[in-house]
Parts: sequence; structure tokens; C-alpha cells
Amino acid sequence: MPDVTPFWISLRVAVISTIIVTILGVFISRWLYKRRGFITRLLESFIVLPIVLPPTVMGFILLIIFSPRSVIGRFFSDFLHLPVVFTLTGAIFASIIVSFPLMYQHTVQGFRSIDPKMLNTARTMGASESKIFFKLVLPLSKRSILAGVMMSFARAIGEFGATLMVAGYIPNKTNTLPLEIYFLVEQGKENQAWLWVIVLVAFAVTVIGTINLLNKDGYREAR
Repeated sequence: MPDVTPFWISLRVAVISTIIVTILGVFISRWLYKRRGFITRLLESFIVLPIVLPPTVMGFILLIIFSPRSVIGRFFSDFLHLPVVFTLTGAIFASIIVSFPLMYQHTVQGFRSIDPKMLNTARTMGASESKIFFKLVLPLSKRSILAGVMMSFARAIGEFGATLMVAGYIPNKTNTLPLEIYFLVEQGKENQAWLWVIVLVAFAVTVIGTINLLNKDGYREAR
């Protein structure tokens, strides 16, 4: 019977990070989706930067930011009693950073795809911006938001490089599935590694298939 601890650690990290990413993604997308100009493009460039940079680079940056010797690191450790480096918290932060761009891109594209005439009509009828957002923008963007959630969850559960840099490989503490696979192979335990590889591949196929179904149904509705 294989040790399922890495699975539960990965699941915990992915669920927590996805909840945080979803809230941040919707909030920031609401703030930026109607804005244009240089500042907006610059902010969006920083938001999607983790997609372009190697995960190890992002992990190194996080390691410096949350180091116990840094101001931010001491704040989390001494005041919040939540040390980041070489802890499960570090794995969660790494997953948030690398998965947030996916959530933002799907969500903001969903918001921007809504016909502005519909929103302007609601405004002329006296609807507040908050009411327009919660009654029109969010419901009409639900497929994009759901796709973003699923992609963020899949990215979080498969995160390797940044997690290794920030959280390290500590058995029964920070050994997420990708890290477990890597170190099982290093130890010559390919058969055990294959089990988790199959689990992750099956999960990835399920996520991709579900998103394709959502896009297909959305295309039918659009027609």
C-alpha cells in the first residue's frame, strides 16, 4: 500500500491556493477589465509574468522575499506566526503565484467578452455598478471563471520548481506529488513514481476534457 500523504498534501495546497486565487482573480479582474492604457498593460504584464519566467526563478524570488532575514519574512514569522520558507505555507504561496495568471486571464477575458451595450442599458435603467457586476457580469462570465478555477487548480497541484525552492522536500510536510515523483525516481523507485504519474496524467486529462466541453457548450450557445 503506497503512502498517500503526498496526495493529501498536494490536494490541500491546491484547494487552499485555488480558493485564494479565485477571490483575487475575480476582484482584480473587476478592477481592470474596463480599464485601458499603458498602466493597465503594465500591470497585466506583471500579473502574467509567472507564466513566462521559469518556476525556479519565481521560487528564488519568493525565497528572497520571504526569507527570515527579510522584513516581509520576519513579519510573517514573528507577527503572524506563519513562517513561509520550508513550510506548507511556502508551498501554498508558490502555487498561488504560478496559478494566479491563469485565473486572471480566463476571468478578465470573460468579463471583457460581455457586450458593453447590455451593461450600458442596465446603467440607463438606474442599476448601480455593484448590481451590474453581480447580476450581469458574474453570471455571464461563469464559464470563463470556472475554466480559470480548473486551470488554476491543475497548475497548483502540478507545481514543482517554485515549490521546491520555497518549501523544499520535507517528508510528510511539504512533499507534494510532483516533488514525490522526482525524489522517488532519484531513489530508483520508478514503480512507485509511476503510480503518481498516472494519477496526475488522469487528472490533467479530466481537466482539459472538462474545459473543452465548457468551450464547446459556450460556442453552441453563442450560435
